[in-house]
Amino acid sequence: MIRIGEVAALAAILTACGGPQAGGQATPPTSGGLDRIHLYEVASDAMPQGLTPQSQEAGWIEVSGSGSVQVTPDRARVAFAMETRADAADAAAGRNADAMDAVLRAIREANFDGLTLSTFGYTLQPEYSATNNQRSREIAAYTVLNNVAAITEDVDAVGRIVDVAIAAGANRVSSISFFASDTDAARSDALAQAVRNARAEAEVIAEALGYRLGAPLEINGGAQRPMPRGGEYGDAVMLRAAATPIEVGDQTVQASVSIRFALSRESGG
Repeated sequence: MIRIGEVAALAAILTACGGPQAGGQATPPTSGGLDRIHLYEVASDAMPQGLTPQSQEAGWIEVSGSGSVQVTPDRARVAFAMETRADAADAAAGRNADAMDAVLRAIREANFDGLTLSTFGYTLQPEYSATNNQRSREIAAYTVLNNVAAITEDVDAVGRIVDVAIAAGANRVSSISFFASDTDAARSDALAQAVRNARAEAEVIAEALGYRLGAPLEINGGAQRPMPRGGEYGDAVMLRAAATPIEVGDQTVQASVSIRFALSRESGG
């Protein structure tokens, strides 16, 4: 079996000798998809000092594998906002604070399981009147937008959170999303699945070529953390008109690996 350090040496020989024309034989990688196969052999007269004839009958193969695992979200996040407008900045801010206090109080009093509330955005912007002379614009009013996120452990309560917030005065619901609080086990399962798939494919290819699959020489890849499921929404009035039926759905944890295995000739192959 060829050692890891000898792989680079063999590749260097192929380059120095001008590739297959100099006595080496190379089977190019297959095309299409993510699967890649690489197999190299070096002629005996091109072997460097230190490589044995057995090394001539060795090479490597590289394959890719993927895996996926479904996880059920156990957290829900509702992002809503209060928008107010007034002629003066302090008046717009004051109205917004009073209105948002009423919304937050109503949500807290509803006693949702594992509820947390947090502000993630606050803006106060002037509105300018339209004039023919753009150099002398005047401020006509001020707009305040206060964004708050509500996270709950009761994923089935999302519709009720929306209803409570709107009834209390919230006039925007910007997004609703679901996510799993712990995906480590799912990521490990997806990664193990990807490795098994890659090895199974490598064994089939190696056997078909008359080789025996050896130890892994190089491994690349990993598992991704899933993105929260959900979507963006418009005005709160439009969302409320839909009777607020909201489905949770599952998240998908995906993993992919690329593994290079050593090869050796079967006896008599």
